[in-house]
Amino acid sequence: MKWNIPNVLTMTRLCLTPVVVALFLINIPYGIGVFVALVIYAIGCLTDFVDGYIARKYNMVTDFGRFMDQIADKALTTTAMILVLFVGNVTEVWLSALIVLIVVLRDNVISGIRMVAANKNVVISADIFGKVKSLFLDCASFILMLYIGLRDCLDGGTLAKIGAMPIDYIRCFGLGVMVVGAILAVVSLVNYAVKAVKGFKENAAQTK
Repeated sequence: MKWNIPNVLTMTRLCLTPVVVALFLINIPYGIGVFVALVIYAIGCLTDFVDGYIARKYNMVTDFGRFMDQIADKALTTTAMILVLFVGNVTEVWLSALIVLIVVLRDNVISGIRMVAANKNVVISADIFGKVKSLFLDCASFILMLYIGLRDCLDGGTLAKIGAMPIDYIRCFGLGVMVVGAILAVVSLVNYAVKAVKGFKENAAQTK
C-alpha cells in the first residue's frame, strides 16, 4: 500500500466515524457532544470530496484507495444515518428502518453487481444518481444532527424557537432531504442494474 495524501484522507475519514459515534452518544449537557460530532462529521464528509479530487488531479489513484474509499464512505454515511434516525429519535421507527434498509440493500446489491461485472471484464461507468444520492444523505444527516443538537441545547422540544422559526421545521426539512436521498438510492440501483445487463449482453455478443 502506498501512503499518499488521498489514502491518508480516506483512512482519516474511517477513523473519524467511531469518534462521531462516541461524541453523539455521550450525554454532554446542552447538546455540546452532538455539536462537536456534527463538526467532525462535516470534516469527514469534506475529506470524501477532497481525496478523490486530489487522487485524480495528481494521478494518485491506487487500488487500495478505490477499495478503502468505498468502505470509509459507507461507514461514515450509514453510521450518521443510524445515529440521527434511531438514536436521535427524529421520526417514526418504521420510516427510519425503511430508509436505512433501502440505502444498505442498495449498496450491497451494487457491490455484488460490480463484483460480477469485474469477473466478466465488464466496465460499469460511475452513476451520477449515486453521487447525488450521497450528497443528499450527507446533507440530511447534517441537518438532522443540527436539529438534535439544538433540541438538546434548548431542552424545549420541537416548539422551542430560534427567532421566529420553530426548530421542528429543521427536522421536517432534514427528513425530506433524507427521503429524497433514499429515492435516489433506488433510482441509482435501477440504473446500475440496467447498465450491467446491457454490458453483459454486449460482452456475450463479443465472445461469440
